[in-house]
Amino acid sequence: MAENFLFGAVGGVCNVLVSAPFDLVKTRLQSPQFGYKNSFHAVTSILRADGLLGLYRGVSPVLIGAGPVMGICYTSFSTSMGLFQQAYYSNNPNGIPKGERVADTLPLHYVALAGAFAALPTSLILGPAERIKILMQVDTTKKTSTSTRSSLNPLLPIWRAILSNGGISTLFKGTGITMLRDFPGDAAYFGTFEAVKRTLKHAFPQPPSSMVGSEKYTFSPWQTILAGGCAGIANWIVCIPIDSIKTQIQQSREPTTFWSVVRSQKSVVHLYRGLGPVLVKAFPASGAFFFGVETTRSIYESLP
Repeated sequence: MAENFLFGAVGGVCNVLVSAPFDLVKTRLQSPQFGYKNSFHAVTSILRADGLLGLYRGVSPVLIGAGPVMGICYTSFSTSMGLFQQAYYSNNPNGIPKGERVADTLPLHYVALAGAFAALPTSLILGPAERIKILMQVDTTKKTSTSTRSSLNPLLPIWRAILSNGGISTLFKGTGITMLRDFPGDAAYFGTFEAVKRTLKHAFPQPPSSMVGSEKYTFSPWQTILAGGCAGIANWIVCIPIDSIKTQIQQSREPTTFWSVVRSQKSVVHLYRGLGPVLVKAFPASGAFFFGVETTRSIYESLP
């Protein structure tokens, strides 16, 4: 179990480092107060106001929590997979094809269900973390020299965001919506990864020279990144409408509910604002996550 936490934690850090600028643009597009015309308008406005580092505004709470959160997520997924594997193969111990890992043969709907279960513990952490991140992302206050110096400590802007937006009692605002978003999203995420990975594995068998890993475990980097990228796209196509509602709830200073946000939309299309930058980021970010997971696993398996 500890090793699965490590695999997920490394993958989570890789994901955040790649995805942070895209996520900022998505949040700004989903927030009505900015009125950006499109992703290009958002990016140029952010660069003009804050420079290149402005694209990483609000990343500190996510980066701090990325390792533990994704470690918990991957541990929960792996544990759920183990339970489903045990139940599925308990009456057919000889059903696993020779030379195959159980994880590569379990029916995909079980893999997706294990992914959904992985969202339950992580949503309780992601809800408050994303609340702080969004408050920092929509804050357009210019940094002074004093605040620039203090920003060297990433905890100070986090604390300021909490205090200026209702305090500790509002940290869990939007956490329920986070769970509603992640339950189907993670099912699509892990289910798609396994489906694409298995398809690529059988369609394009890799020679030993192109594989990475140890005697115990090997993987193809390009197949892993491609399958991970497809998983990220599937995740966000499922998630984006609920994520848009969550963003508007979490950035609002007023009491806001799921249905009040839905009723305030001019059309269903507005719930898909930010989908462009999300899909652009989803492929490399999710590919980075699974590549980080598999690379760390191969290194771990190579240890004596």
